[in-house]
Amino acid sequence: MSLLETVAQVTAETNSSFSAEIPNLQIGVDSTSLGNFKTCPRLYYYRHILGYGRRSGAGVEENPHIKFGHIYHAASERYDQERANGTSHEGALNAALFFALDETWDHERNEPWQSTEPTKTRKTLLRTLVWYYEHFRDDPLKTLVLRDGTPAVELSFRFALAELGDEDFVAPSGEPYILCGHLDRVVTWNDELWIVDKKTTKAQLNDAYFSHYNPDNQMSLYTLAGQVVLHSDVEGVIIDAVQVMVNGSRFQRKPIARTAGQLEEWLTDLKFFLRMMEAYARVGYWPQNDKACGNYGGCEFIPICSADPLVRDDLLEAFYTKRVWDPLQPR
Repeated sequence: MSLLETVAQVTAETNSSFSAEIPNLQIGVDSTSLGNFKTCPRLYYYRHILGYGRRSGAGVEENPHIKFGHIYHAASERYDQERANGTSHEGALNAALFFALDETWDHERNEPWQSTEPTKTRKTLLRTLVWYYEHFRDDPLKTLVLRDGTPAVELSFRFALAELGDEDFVAPSGEPYILCGHLDRVVTWNDELWIVDKKTTKAQLNDAYFSHYNPDNQMSLYTLAGQVVLHSDVEGVIIDAVQVMVNGSRFQRKPIARTAGQLEEWLTDLKFFLRMMEAYARVGYWPQNDKACGNYGGCEFIPICSADPLVRDDLLEAFYTKRVWDPLQPR
């Protein structure tokens, strides 16, 4: 059995988002996997098919931006859940802070998280949470409460794209393509439904920053998903951004709306990207997009792609770790 066949067999056995009939073809697609595929098929191959990601130590630094953003999102989720369930502002904030304190404690070394990025540290994370919820203490965005009484926070979704009335969203194997993922928070604002997505950045919160989200794969996917799973008009996504600096944090919100025509165009484009996924899976090759290597501070796989192909497998094993990205699994 070849290496590619072995990878395909393992992927199908461990990741439910991949086809059971066509090796290495992803059936359950989310914003992250689709976005990585659009950025660079080779990046997608390494992250989602082989399942590699950065490993702390062993010559590869943990990405402090990713860790900071992950904990900030998770702590905010706890605050929003507590508030929607009737907990006071102070009680909800304490729950968020206790969570962040635990997540930024290195239990193996029995010491606080030592970040290599001065703007993304334990101190700046805790400060940002406190300042954010003081800044928006009287928040006009109200968390939607679903019919079963649960708050629409970290709302998992999955639906077959063919349910939208287009038979093109079916793989050659007959398996339906599924759009899936998680919405951070659904809110009501001015009698309209919006999805809130939190972002952390070092960049200034100006028009240039927010222009990156229109057009944007994630914003279109989330708006469409919200409309389908909630059976209601969802106007778009509110970017809830925080600029994190060494000595301060700044906050700004920006609604990013989507029209019916824009969503229809996004779906049309999606068909072509899915056909490309099928083609690469059939030939077992995912080409590099070498014009995307420097995006967002540089791709984590630059050391791999810049090396000779003969040594790449060894480098991946030595400096990266494996994990399964299965968006069909609810959180």
